[in-house]
Amino acid sequence: MKVAVLSDIHGNYHALENCLQDAKKRGAEKFWFLGDYLGEFPYPQKTMEILYKFKEENDCVFIRGNKENYWLDRKYNPDCEWVDGNSTVGAMKYCYKYIEQKDLDFFESLPISRHVVIQGMEPVLLCHGSAENNRQKLLPNDEKTREIVENYHEKYILCGHSHVQGVVLDSDKLVLNAGSVGVPMNSVESSKYLMLESDGSQWKYDFITLPMDVDKVEEEIRQSELMEYAPFWSRSVIHVLRTGEISQGTALSKAMEIDEYKSPWYLTPDECWEKALEELGIG
Repeated sequence: MKVAVLSDIHGNYHALENCLQDAKKRGAEKFWFLGDYLGEFPYPQKTMEILYKFKEENDCVFIRGNKENYWLDRKYNPDCEWVDGNSTVGAMKYCYKYIEQKDLDFFESLPISRHVVIQGMEPVLLCHGSAENNRQKLLPNDEKTREIVENYHEKYILCGHSHVQGVVLDSDKLVLNAGSVGVPMNSVESSKYLMLESDGSQWKYDFITLPMDVDKVEEEIRQSELMEYAPFWSRSVIHVLRTGEISQGTALSKAMEIDEYKSPWYLTPDECWEKALEELGIG
């Protein structure tokens, strides 16, 4: 049995389609999705339509990422902090504009972690960040990560969130980060996902890297309404796609530093963003 594990799509439906097609060709029978379905790319409904159709036709498990928290926070708190933010949160405001009630219902139905048992196989823990907190990163060579996973009963732990594909921990527990379908770090013009294969009792794994047509994705971003909502954030996303370096969060931190932390993060001034991108070499 083969299982495809996909995380951090972030609305990149071109990459999602490519990964799903590739996983099918490789013989995947089950599909586990680790959250962050929307957030950085235009036309979010295209991503949701692909996911809804795919789950009707395939054996799928979905969990909730931290991005889904933003949409649900906005649903239940119309005065949440980012609702009056500037272009810093423009991508979130753009995305929420097109999210439908059925999407919110779907996100709300998802757990932040899931214990999966397949007959004859070692159980697997699925999480976006950690099992308790989908904003928490499980990181290599990190004592806090070791402490967290020691409390889990499962031997196999699959996560996302950091967008960095690879083995997080390999001891009595095996922690694997599936990487990001939509905006992977440490990877140039590509998409990442994880393939598991059963040997009857244990899981073997294969980290998959696929080429991404970044020219097409960039053109779509630049020609979309998203670019008007979030010009600096979008430029940062494009830079990550091209280079695999300098995450949007890092760019935001630089802009906040230039602002001397005078403004709330969601109101970081545009002029500070512009200077930050210039200093970081982001076009």
